Amino acid sequence: MAFFGRTTIDDPALMKLVGGRRVLASGRSPVGQVLGLADALAYTDGAACHEVAWHDVDRGGWDHASRMLRWTTVDGGSASLELIETGRLPDLFNERVTASIACVRTVTLADRGTAVITARRNLADPASALIWRVAPGKGVQSEEALGDPFVALELERLRAEYDVR
Repeated sequence: MAFFGRTTIDDPALMKLVGGRRVLASGRSPVGQVLGLADALAYTDGAACHEVAWHDVDRGGWDHASRMLRWTTVDGGSASLELIETGRLPDLFNERVTASIACVRTVTLADRGTAVITARRNLADPASALIWRVAPGKGVQSEEALGDPFVALELERLRAEYDVR
């Protein structure tokens, strides 16, 4: 389809969204094209075009049985696309999300539970600073995780190690 080749974008609005960026993989949903770019997934839902940056995908993947590409974003939103033509999108999806991850650490909180510290790269701008996030573990509130002294210490240590710019 598109890996190391050219992909024709048949939707003018999607073409405008993508601009001059290189398409690495292409597939199709029942309502239009789905494009894997170096920095994002771009697609149309039939009414509008959308883009999700790889560093904004918290988790997701390809379900071959249902032919669905599903993901949850770091802000808690979720989306899915049925792919009637997959091309190399499922593999690219996994590779690009993984490429955006610089660091993942699970921290045991002072009182109870855990939190996960992540550092992600914005693949659209390799010179940009890492994007640090703290996510509460199961049964832990965001405020507990963010206010925990062990999380603060580990975040400080990780930033000193990874923020080398």
